[in-house]
Amino acid sequence: MEQLEQFAANFAGYIWSTPLFLLLLGCGIIFSLVTKFIQYRVMTHGINVIRGQYDKPEDTGHINHFQALCAALSATIGLGNIGGVAIAVQIGGPGAIFWMWVVGLFGMSIKFVECGLATMFRREENEPRPGKPDGEKSEVQGGPMWYMQKGLAEPARQKGKMGRYAIFRFMALLFATLTFACSFGSGNSFQAWNVADLMETQFRVPGLVTGVVLAGLVGLVIIGGIKRIGNVAGKLVPLMCAAYVVGAFYIIAINAGEVPAMLASIVKCAFNPTSAGGAFLGSTFTVAFTQGLRRALFSNEAGQGSAAIAHAAAKTDEPIREGLVAGIGPFIDTIIICTMTALVIMAGGAYTRPELGTVTAVDERIVTVAINEDVQEKLQRVYAAEIENSKVVNIWLGEKDQAQGSEAEVVQADVVTKNGAADNWMGSAELFLDAAKMGEENRAQVAIGSPVHLNLDGASMTRFAFDTGFFGLGKVMVTLGVILFAFSTMISWSYYGERGAEFVLGPKFILVYKVFYLVVIFLSCQIPKFSIVYDMSDALCGAMVLVNLPAALLLFPRYLRAAKDYMGRLDRGEMPKVK
Repeated sequence: MEQLEQFAANFAGYIWSTPLFLLLLGCGIIFSLVTKFIQYRVMTHGINVIRGQYDKPEDTGHINHFQALCAALSATIGLGNIGGVAIAVQIGGPGAIFWMWVVGLFGMSIKFVECGLATMFRREENEPRPGKPDGEKSEVQGGPMWYMQKGLAEPARQKGKMGRYAIFRFMALLFATLTFACSFGSGNSFQAWNVADLMETQFRVPGLVTGVVLAGLVGLVIIGGIKRIGNVAGKLVPLMCAAYVVGAFYIIAINAGEVPAMLASIVKCAFNPTSAGGAFLGSTFTVAFTQGLRRALFSNEAGQGSAAIAHAAAKTDEPIREGLVAGIGPFIDTIIICTMTALVIMAGGAYTRPELGTVTAVDERIVTVAINEDVQEKLQRVYAAEIENSKVVNIWLGEKDQAQGSEAEVVQADVVTKNGAADNWMGSAELFLDAAKMGEENRAQVAIGSPVHLNLDGASMTRFAFDTGFFGLGKVMVTLGVILFAFSTMISWSYYGERGAEFVLGPKFILVYKVFYLVVIFLSCQIPKFSIVYDMSDALCGAMVLVNLPAALLLFPRYLRAAKDYMGRLDRGEMPKVK
């Protein structure tokens, strides 16, 4: 298991290296500059499109523009917006958020290109596809594998350039395979595991029960295909976004005086090393940059090509129009949702939370910890509740600038809660930790005076941050957010994986894929360890970018000509509004 974990971590680190960063940012910059910052058109004309002003029911496709955007957002607005942002700040500091903004803004132009290309080169209803007789009616479908196939591979074959054909055909098959594999990682098991973990820790619901219920609910939706996914997403996404934004806005509002300083810190820390403080071990420019890009891509999927699969199903005869709609996604996902989560975490002091206490005695069975009497009053209640509920803390091992956390289980606590308030918070209070479960090597590194912090990671940190502003709100907001966001991500990613599987294996494999997808949801709710899936999901997301963006760059000149033609007709008033 340790070797597998190390392989997954190394694989993710290899994928997320300089070439990927240059490709992602380079494409964003090129697409933005050459299109004269299409972001403006996205936020003006694109908004009018999703309002239905250009919808024509007779156009080819299955869902309208708004439903296509919601289907794509339901996949991107997920645990990356709750737990992913927390991880970015926890590891990279506030500066990571700045780089998330950069990816979000440039990601708008990337989404414009890749989703427009997917609509331009999509396979229409009566068009032949592998495994289907010519002319047999089937779903409209598209995505990077189709614009690689129809825009690059087939023209090369028609010109007799079989070497190029083989390369582009391989790219199409590889992308479809990566999409298929990624649907079981970031789109499935990552989401299911977090829901099961939350239900277990917060409500004592066994993973077996969560797995059965979650797989059943997802199954009811995905069996209806993209039309049902679009309908459900069109209702669910606005609801869950509104609920989460209202809760986050409340916490930000009560800390309104700190907002200018927090925004300034985000910009400053993006370019300078961030010093350690409390549970935060400090960060360098490289770490902040890397974490910002990784978490932004995991959140909004710009460059990954997955959202293009959903947008290709939209009812439209104008590919550029759908590209403009797609560009709205990164703005909502990263610039709005992720920023609000980051401000909540910074306002509550979640990532720099002070020491819970320090080690005063160590033996083979018990580590004794003296509680820090200087914990801020607003944090005492939350600290006490976390100790009582999670029963797990972190002991910092080694020097502060090189410290590593070791999990330790709380076996007895003098700090208790009574009616949600700290009943016994004083310097003489103590925690007693199970030293035997730490392992011999970690226990040997525990020294008198070693700092002890709450064990918070991902969604649990976001929950803690909400609770510092309004005790009890974190449990409601994060529970609701995790369940809704994870559910919406799973239903949309099932469609992405289905399209990838069909492209490689043919339509007869669709039912097998759906059944297997639901089985993986159930099994993921039973997994006790998650780092392998987490790292592999990161790696697969990055690999999709490495295959997708080179193809988008090759087709960009043709797409740019179509975009100029569309904008010209729009500016000349040749596109009357339907309503």
